[in-house]
Amino acid sequence: MSTRPLFITFPVDLGNTTYESNLVELFSDNIDFFRFAPEHVGKKNSLNKSILYRLKSMFKLRKEVRAVSKKGGKVIFHGISPALFSFGAWKSDNVLIIVDWTRELYPSVLGKERKKGIMFPIHKKILEHCPKIACWTEAVMENMITFYKIPPTQLYRLPAPFLLEKLSMIPRVTPKLPRVLFIGGDWLRKGGDIIQSSWESNLKTKCKLTILTTNTNISIDGVQILNNIRYGTPEHWEIFEQNDILILPTRIDSYPQVIGEAAAAGLAVVTTKFALGAKDVIIHGESGYIAESPEDSIRFLEELLDNPSKIDQFKNIGYTHMLAKFSKSEIRKKYFEIIDL
Repeated sequence: MSTRPLFITFPVDLGNTTYESNLVELFSDNIDFFRFAPEHVGKKNSLNKSILYRLKSMFKLRKEVRAVSKKGGKVIFHGISPALFSFGAWKSDNVLIIVDWTRELYPSVLGKERKKGIMFPIHKKILEHCPKIACWTEAVMENMITFYKIPPTQLYRLPAPFLLEKLSMIPRVTPKLPRVLFIGGDWLRKGGDIIQSSWESNLKTKCKLTILTTNTNISIDGVQILNNIRYGTPEHWEIFEQNDILILPTRIDSYPQVIGEAAAAGLAVVTTKFALGAKDVIIHGESGYIAESPEDSIRFLEELLDNPSKIDQFKNIGYTHMLAKFSKSEIRKKYFEIIDL
């Protein structure tokens, strides 16, 4: 009997925790899972604490990886960090690293110069020793090639593991006054301030606006602000059902899963090119808009609000696109082709 692959998850933040639960649900009948540094979950950690959590988990991680590797089993890492902390315990020919973000990704996307720090040669060595690196976005793949100098033959594209079955909602007819939703805890990075400044001058007569955020300091007249809704609860999914358009004027995001969730829940989506997974989720001009800047996303939103029939069109195309591209069977097939299962 062959050894089951071991998938090392790394729940370093809410996004990774959500993707982790989706991966477990998708593959639990074929793959074993190990949580690396689970103390991160639900906490805002300093750099020192983050390193401490990794060190505490390292010895158990290495033991698990070594046991699977000795039997010739495959090891799959979500992120470079668990591959680094178990380096030497795994065999290069049986390893896959899934990457949705690197330390150098945001500066390169934003056109900012950044000196290669102490971690760069270490991460580069880990990546060079891995024969298969799966990238969730074209941006991270390009970063691997141009910044880390990884040969394209080592790189593969995989879809982010949205689990549509838990949130798929047939698109609803748009009312006369469309309902717009913004979701984002990191208020400035996600572009919440741009929505706030546009509300009074441009948007308040064109739509109803709901803001879902963990930021408790936000107050905008005429806007429904929710900051006590837990992710993944029935109340959370109900908010999608009560809206027509998701607006995310983000300044930078490795792969904001909310855009995929919104499209699968029957919403039109307006975001920016700095939502690095947007091109996978949105067909520009058909199911939503991908703006060149956060400010341009507001102009696209206004255009959509002035044409309710287009909102319904975008909803239906986006919903169909997500079901076709991110279904459970489609994601499993693509992952298993690369993992060789």
